[in-house]
Amino acid sequence: MSLASKVATSGANANKGAKPYKNYEIAVQLMKARRKGEDAFPSTDIESLVEMSLKVVAENFEMYPELEGVTDETVLQSIVKLIDPDHPITTTARNVDFEFYWEKKCK
Repeated sequence: MSLASKVATSGANANKGAKPYKNYEIAVQLMKARRKGEDAFPSTDIESLVEMSLKVVAENFEMYPELEGVTDETVLQSIVKLIDPDHPITTTARNVDFEFYWEKKCK
């Protein structure tokens, strides 16, 4: 069944009490939270995709130390905070320009 047909039948099935998707309850909870401006699942146990990707970039810093594609300053700071201070100074000196990193590295 195509997405268009699912959308077309979802309105008719909603009146009959049928649930067109397997994760209907989750979708309802997400929509209610979005309307209220809240988090649907406020848990710190589960990492967000952003947090996971920041960790992966920081773990692989030695492979790509330039971080050329990162243009957002807050994202760049988050990555640098996660970088291991034991990286060689020849790699980090050219690519890391944050005082907090150098303070951590010197300690």
